[in-house]
Amino acid sequence: MEEIWYRDLSDQELWSRLIDGDEGALAFIYDTWFASLYKYGMKIQADSCLIKDCIHDLFTSLWHSRQHLSVTDSIKFYLFASLKRNIVKNTRAEGIFRLFKQEPAQQEMHMPSYEERLISQQSNDERNRKLAKVIDQLPRRQKEILYLRYYEGLSTQETADIMSLSVNSTYVLLSKAINYLKNHSGELMTLVAIWGNSQKGF
Repeated sequence: MEEIWYRDLSDQELWSRLIDGDEGALAFIYDTWFASLYKYGMKIQADSCLIKDCIHDLFTSLWHSRQHLSVTDSIKFYLFASLKRNIVKNTRAEGIFRLFKQEPAQQEMHMPSYEERLISQQSNDERNRKLAKVIDQLPRRQKEILYLRYYEGLSTQETADIMSLSVNSTYVLLSKAINYLKNHSGELMTLVAIWGNSQKGF
C-alpha cells in the first residue's frame, strides 16, 4: 500500500519528500531506478562492481546531502547525470560500451500460436542482430547519445546536459548516428523494434 502511495506522487513531490528526510521516498526512488541506472552505467564502464558502487555512493550522497538538494521535476535526469559524474570520477579509463539489448517485447492482447511466435522471434532476432552489428561500429559518443535519447527516452536538453554538449551539438551528433544507421542498416524502422515506445523525432 505504501509503495502505491509513493508511486502516485509526481517527481517533484517525491523529491521534496526525500529532501524532507523521508526514508521511504529514498527507498522507493532506489527500487524504481536501480535497474535502469545499472544498465546505463554498464554502457559507460563494463565493470559491474564499479557501477554498483557508484550507484550506492550516489544514493548515500543523496541522503546525506538531501538538505542541500534543489527541487527537480525529473528524477531520472538527475540520477543519470549524477551517476555519470560518479563513474567518470571513479574510473581512469574510458568505459567500454556494450551492445544495446532489446527489452522484452510487451505481451500481445491475443495469444499467438507457437508457429507465429517462432517466426516472429526468428525475424526479430535476425533484424536485431544486424542492427546490433551496425550500432557496434558507431563511435562511443554516438552509442551513448542514441541510448540516452531513444532507449531511455530523455529529452534532447537532458541528453545534452548529461553528455556536456550544447543542444546544437547534440542535434549534430544524433544526426550523424542516425544517418549512419540509415545508410548501413537497410531500414531505420528497425530502431522501433529496439526502442519501442521512445519519443518521436529529435
